[in-house]
Amino acid sequence: MKKFATLINNIFRKLSHKRKVSRQSKATRQLRKDKKTDYSRWKKKEQLFEDWNERTELLASMVKPQAVVIEFGAGNMALKNYLPSGCQYTPSDIVERNSDFIKCDLNETIPFNISIYDTAVFSGVLEYVYDIDSVFKQFPLELEQVLLSYSCKDISSANRLENGWLSDYSRKELETIFAKYNYKVLNYSEWRRQSIFNLKKGNSV
Repeated sequence: MKKFATLINNIFRKLSHKRKVSRQSKATRQLRKDKKTDYSRWKKKEQLFEDWNERTELLASMVKPQAVVIEFGAGNMALKNYLPSGCQYTPSDIVERNSDFIKCDLNETIPFNISIYDTAVFSGVLEYVYDIDSVFKQFPLELEQVLLSYSCKDISSANRLENGWLSDYSRKELETIFAKYNYKVLNYSEWRRQSIFNLKKGNSV
């Protein structure tokens, strides 16, 4: 009886997961059609997974001491815990999770002055941005370092619709954007088949 009950439970779990994936894929298609941001998803704290902190720690390890950091898509603000000593940190996200946050939807114009920062971090957020070129276009000269992760379509085999991703860039397409705005790839690595870029302004390398 226990084996039978376990089998039935497994079947129900698989069916539940399949329905969830189908709903997310449908929602992603609609978001892409309307060019909208998925606010309802990111209001839920359960969408912020602790195992992402490993990726965040990797990005933080490339931040220089005393940096003035803005994090886009800050989520649970894990980056703050891994930064070198002396860094100043500001979190931003589409949801104001506490009074420290600056509200910012990267699918719209960035609504605050970025020139006061010298470092920007994007950990698992640019997949949810339609036009990454338009984001980089807004970066001032003062923003010397950009650290980001991205699941490139030619490297990651993940289903982009199931994950709710709104853009589909290849590594080469991203590097073309970086070069367009005078950012050089100082370091490149991969984490769970996601590309990790450490970018520096050409005149600051």
